[in-house]
Amino acid sequence: MPYIYQVNFHFPQDRADELRIGTSLERILAYLRALLPSEPGYVTSQGMYSVNPDERLHIVFHTVCESYEDLVRYGESSLSEDKVLLEFEPHLSDEEIQVHVYSEID
Repeated sequence: MPYIYQVNFHFPQDRADELRIGTSLERILAYLRALLPSEPGYVTSQGMYSVNPDERLHIVFHTVCESYEDLVRYGESSLSEDKVLLEFEPHLSDEEIQVHVYSEID
């Protein structure tokens, strides 16, 4: 049964340009997609951002693992999205990053 490690954060639209400082989010996802296939139990990963013009920009990354043990190992690794996204500090703080773990519904 697949397990999902999801990282999301919400950013005010007026601060969206701060995310372009340093490495872009697209490059981070490409970096993860290049390295993650060699990780045990890795299935896939995806990154998304909201396109609705509300007051906040919603960004979501998720990685799917084959087993719960693989998911735990991934969450503890330096490759997990929440750790990689800290590269955007001071523009993105620990408080803004939320991590959720899901199990797929059969």
